[in-house]
Amino acid sequence: MDLSKILISAFLVLSNILFSQSVPPIKGIVIDENKAPIEFVSVALLKQKDSTFINYTLTDVKGEFVILDTPKDSLLLQFSYLGYVTHFKPIHYTNKPIDLGEIILKEEAFELDAVTLSAVIPIQIKEDTIAFNANSFKVNPSDNLETLLKKLPGLEIESNGKVVAQGNQVTKIFVDGKEFFGGDPAIVLKNLSADAIAKVEIIDKKSDEAELTGVDDGNKQIVINFTLKKSRKNQGFGKASAGIGLDSRYFGNLNYNKFSPKTQLAVIGKFNNINITGSNIQGFLENADGIADDSDDDTSNASKTKSLSGYLETGVGGVNVSHEFKDKESFNADYFYNLSDNSGTSFSKRISFSNTNNFDFEADNGFDKISKNHNFNFNYKNKSRSTNSLTIKGRLISDAVVQNSTRDGLYFTEDGDLVTSNRQSYSNNNIKKTFNVNINFYQKLAKVGRSFSVGFNTNINGQTKDNKQTTFVTNNINTDTPSVREIFALRDETFNNGLYNFNIKYTEPLGNNHYFKLHSSVRILNQDEDIYQLKTTVANDNAEELITFKYNNRESSYQNRLGYNYSVKKLNVYTGIELQELDRSFGVVTEDGFNSRQFYVNPFSTVQYKPRNGVKYRLVYNKKIRSPRTAESSTVINDLNPFYIRKGNPNLKPEKTDDLNIIANIYNYKSSLNFTSRIRYQFSTDAIIPNITIDDDFVKTRSYINSGERKRFTSFFNFSKKIKGLGIRYAIKNSNFYNVSTSLINLQLNDVESKDVSVGLSLENANKNVVDLKIGTNYSVNNTSFSIEQDLNRIYKKQHYFAAVDYDFIENLNFNTQFDYFSYADNQFATNLELPIWNMAISYTFGNSHNSLKLVLIDLLDENVDFERRSTTNYFEETTSESLGRYIILSYTHRLGSRKQQKG
Repeated sequence: MDLSKILISAFLVLSNILFSQSVPPIKGIVIDENKAPIEFVSVALLKQKDSTFINYTLTDVKGEFVILDTPKDSLLLQFSYLGYVTHFKPIHYTNKPIDLGEIILKEEAFELDAVTLSAVIPIQIKEDTIAFNANSFKVNPSDNLETLLKKLPGLEIESNGKVVAQGNQVTKIFVDGKEFFGGDPAIVLKNLSADAIAKVEIIDKKSDEAELTGVDDGNKQIVINFTLKKSRKNQGFGKASAGIGLDSRYFGNLNYNKFSPKTQLAVIGKFNNINITGSNIQGFLENADGIADDSDDDTSNASKTKSLSGYLETGVGGVNVSHEFKDKESFNADYFYNLSDNSGTSFSKRISFSNTNNFDFEADNGFDKISKNHNFNFNYKNKSRSTNSLTIKGRLISDAVVQNSTRDGLYFTEDGDLVTSNRQSYSNNNIKKTFNVNINFYQKLAKVGRSFSVGFNTNINGQTKDNKQTTFVTNNINTDTPSVREIFALRDETFNNGLYNFNIKYTEPLGNNHYFKLHSSVRILNQDEDIYQLKTTVANDNAEELITFKYNNRESSYQNRLGYNYSVKKLNVYTGIELQELDRSFGVVTEDGFNSRQFYVNPFSTVQYKPRNGVKYRLVYNKKIRSPRTAESSTVINDLNPFYIRKGNPNLKPEKTDDLNIIANIYNYKSSLNFTSRIRYQFSTDAIIPNITIDDDFVKTRSYINSGERKRFTSFFNFSKKIKGLGIRYAIKNSNFYNVSTSLINLQLNDVESKDVSVGLSLENANKNVVDLKIGTNYSVNNTSFSIEQDLNRIYKKQHYFAAVDYDFIENLNFNTQFDYFSYADNQFATNLELPIWNMAISYTFGNSHNSLKLVLIDLLDENVDFERRSTTNYFEETTSESLGRYIILSYTHRLGSRKQQKG
């Protein structure tokens, strides 16, 4: 059964039916008291008897609106716009057209808040802010903010936890305009309840400098602000929940919040053994077993992510305190502790080529990783004065990781003969402490548009690694004279790094919205390494090798940017050149070091055009210089792993890249059309590429060289729209990745070409008051080809089909389920893996919704497997991992806070 053909056919048939519908509309024109049409008026359709929300639209530039998807009933139209009195119009709809003619809105006697929403306005816009009414999107009492965001048009949450809005990554998340746990999106989204939120604001935020001076510098970032419901302010609220299930599965969660106009307090706690993280998931995805870890190899596939495999136990605790001393002066601090124990097993298969003796590799892997993380953030902002502002941000981090892993590996010839085996055990203790502080001061001068700013940033960290590795090797298994070696390696490493950055900016107005900008910065990087390595080889002739050295890497970058800026409401242009001097010195401190100095002229340009609200086009070009990383240019050898030796090349030159981005965001508020697109092209010269050699004993040695050019092209677009007449939204996603790179394999250049194409299609209902339905498919294919070994060219396909239902049987009884079907196909491994995943939950609330019982059933088919693949410069690899598998939990949740829940 080909599910893709069935889903696509169903979509086409359904679309044809939907588009052929002819529904009598409700229409009219909204004008002000001077007979001028008003654009972006929110027109909401409600039931007369209980004001239940049914549908909405917005007026166009002519003030016109049309509403379809209307039930036969006595209805109420609500017309709302910032600065105007809300107008209500009762109607009785009998499936016949209704033309209301002109609707006149009267101005308010006072100015409303820029993003004030009533309980029934789904969307409101003002300048660079889109505000969604959270009440218009169905959420369950147990849902967190991550669930809410997934329902909003134009937002995506990627598998690595990143939030993408309007095609751009969200960098900060605020609650009531204040940072919450350092603004870390993952912590906020996973630990705050969705039902506490009144509105969600997607803000195209200007820089602090632009907000102070009023001169748009084009340096914007996408942030999200969650505004709490009035019923959740000035009193404590939160949730406490606990659950227990089969196979000794358990969880417990607590979040308590108390927000007043001046002070915020939040406490969160979480512990479980069901693979639920409580903070930034990125740390948990770094669970490679540490043996022959090629994670820093250049990968040919478009994205490299790891899923959370195995078994995870987590304990989390945190507190956030924020206080506003006076208007626009505040202090925010938070502390977060995370304890995790991640263990599991996996099986890996790899096809490698070395230009002379290609081979296959198989391995059984096991790992156990215990992490303890302390994270303290503080943030002081003073924007109370109209002429200057000061921000001070800091972070203290302490990480302690203990990791133990094993690998039993087998090496085969192309003909399938077993030649070599190795059994490795690895132990690593890693302690890292980091301090970061960022200070910025902005001053507006007497002349309009004239300003300057100074900034200082430092990042200081110290790290110690204690590595132990034992390797038992058997060579020439297929001969009469096999050889055996046992290698004990001990490597203690101490790192002390300091990064210091000082910058000053000056803006001079030239008249008529033209500006001259000068930006000077000094960046100093100092890295010290202290290495002790002892290696003992047990064979016919026992050998012992001791290596000890101190290493220093220092890099200074001096940059002066001379720029021209033209800034009006619809158009912003910023262009100029950057003069950069790069000085590097590095090497073992007791030996003659390596020194280099280069001077570069780097052009840059940013053009942003906003012809109207909801439409933005942006073009960004930069010439970037990437100096070699410490490991790439190191003068010493790391041979802790006898099968994977790492060397640097001290003669490397910096890599130069031309980086061009074209971004388009279109949001038609009237038709609910959302389109985001991003195209990126990167062209690098003096590209830093891997130089790999593999000997007859399968020992891989990797270094780097500068060689030729690298080309990389990526594109992405996301299109979604409501189908008129039936209240159904469809979404189409597409991403493309094209990469041409080069590697040196046993002294022969190897051109690697990788193409990735991904297409997604989904359908969902727009009105989710009672039921939330979604169905869709994602299809992706990777094609990787090599110039050396063309018979190893790879085609890898992944198909994902999904369907989800969230239904309220009655007001207090909810049922939701999701079915996912994954299919993997690989021509090199002859892999055709099919993976169905079925999850379900039933919840019942009682006691004025203060209490709820929930039955959760995860992975009902008990597949207990996870799948990952990699394409690199000289091998393919796929890994099948053990995962948590099926579990069933019954939980109880109690709302903290005695006040009866209110709307709004």
